[in-house]
Amino acid sequence: MLAVSVFYTGCAGRQANPIPSYLPGNENRSCRALQAEIAQLESDMQRILPETNKFGYNALCVAGGILVIVPFFFMDLKDADKIEWEAMRVRHNRLLVYAAEKECDFGGKGTPDRILSPEEAMKLAKQKAQEQKQQEKEKKSN
Repeated sequence: MLAVSVFYTGCAGRQANPIPSYLPGNENRSCRALQAEIAQLESDMQRILPETNKFGYNALCVAGGILVIVPFFFMDLKDADKIEWEAMRVRHNRLLVYAAEKECDFGGKGTPDRILSPEEAMKLAKQKAQEQKQQEKEKKSN
């Protein structure tokens, strides 16, 4: 049983390879280089965002694993995509700070917005929902 559990945890997904939020020389990069990397990060983040939530996939593997043990070996418990997405988010936001300090012009598009963490986004969504409910109550009372 111990050998199976060690094997299982070693194979339960791929190892995360997060990018560092700071690289030497970031503060000396040109506006064009900052803009290019910010755009690349946004593209990469959109690409891997659907892969960050493995709950449904893992639930199916557990359900299948109850009947036949093989699906247990395909579960992803390491959250590599989620860790890499979070590292990209932090780097993106850090590069935005450098761009703001240099007063970079992003070609009339305006400066990209800071990307919120999932926790910040949920908190903001709850606040907006509460405000919307409050406005609906005020409309009904009038």
